[in-house]
Amino acid sequence: MRVTARGWGMLIAGLLLGAMAAAMQSLTLARLAAVVLAIPLAALAWSFLSRAFARRRGLERKLTPTTWQVDAPGSVELVPTGAKQPPWASLRERVPASLRRRSHSRFGYGVLPEARGRHTLGPAILQRSDPLAISSWRTPIGQPTGVLVWPRTEQIDGEVLARALEASAPVAVGTPQRMIEDLTVREYRRGDDLHRVHWRSTARQGELMVRHDEPTTTRVLDMLLVLSAHEDDITEWAVSAAASMTTSLLEASYAVRVVTVVGGQLVEASARSTADALDVFALASPAGETGIDAVRSVQRSTAAGVIAVLDRPDPVVGAAVVASGGLEVSTALVIDPTGAASDLVDGLERSGWLVATSPGTGSISDAWRTREVSR
Repeated sequence: MRVTARGWGMLIAGLLLGAMAAAMQSLTLARLAAVVLAIPLAALAWSFLSRAFARRRGLERKLTPTTWQVDAPGSVELVPTGAKQPPWASLRERVPASLRRRSHSRFGYGVLPEARGRHTLGPAILQRSDPLAISSWRTPIGQPTGVLVWPRTEQIDGEVLARALEASAPVAVGTPQRMIEDLTVREYRRGDDLHRVHWRSTARQGELMVRHDEPTTTRVLDMLLVLSAHEDDITEWAVSAAASMTTSLLEASYAVRVVTVVGGQLVEASARSTADALDVFALASPAGETGIDAVRSVQRSTAAGVIAVLDRPDPVVGAAVVASGGLEVSTALVIDPTGAASDLVDGLERSGWLVATSPGTGSISDAWRTREVSR
């Protein structure tokens, strides 16, 4: 508990009046001094009693949306539970700087997260005062809440996605490259619901095309993400690149197995939904020595193909990827801001990989186009 500036002012004023009353032998000033001193003392006594007999209170947090994403606004509503919110009180919340609190109201606040990963909200602080604001005190209420922030994602262009999918299923020479719509639509059949007509594909094909009721394929693709020891903006861009490609594949009805490193441990997660994939990418960390285990995991996989995002790979990881038997039908995005990975890129291309390079900035969709390789 602390005495506010108003409280200290009244105490000092009362003491000064008391000193003047003694010096002037004035009963009126003495009475006035007693009244001025009595007000803060009574307020302090009220505060001590209120704090001593305060009833137990709790707190619930309502997050909107339920899971946050980098650069996407979110909000928190603070809902007190238990005893009724006392008068002359306000709620405050401790929020990590990485969540960038943008606004504040009596029972909530807004955020604009700038870093993926797991963050902690709270504990909340109930700040109370007496009716005259002579004193104030703070009481923690509720328990801290963990919140997972997903990485930023971009929509992958249909041509780029189709090109990556074609890389996992080579076709005969001379077969025209398909668009992403060709992988998710079929010809109209009598009895099909006309609401499922895909007009873009219909215009291109010259015949009525409809979306599939069920996934167009049961094949599983491996998404390999190997992060370097650098923890900077380029690393975050690499995570977003992998997350963007994965979510686009899932939206195209492909099953994806995410292979990466989290906290020094190899993670091999089957992602059946966007949330499954982004939960893993949110916690992805530098691969270190475990990067070799991640490469070996996709070597042993029975998936139809691999799409790899390699963030400034060290020579050992690069050599393991190039030497990967059975991965010739695969796609890689190599993050190479300094050109140090040129040998790795050349080796992957000679091995039959479809390779794109990027400095780790700019459009993610465009980054997959940076190199055109004949297959």
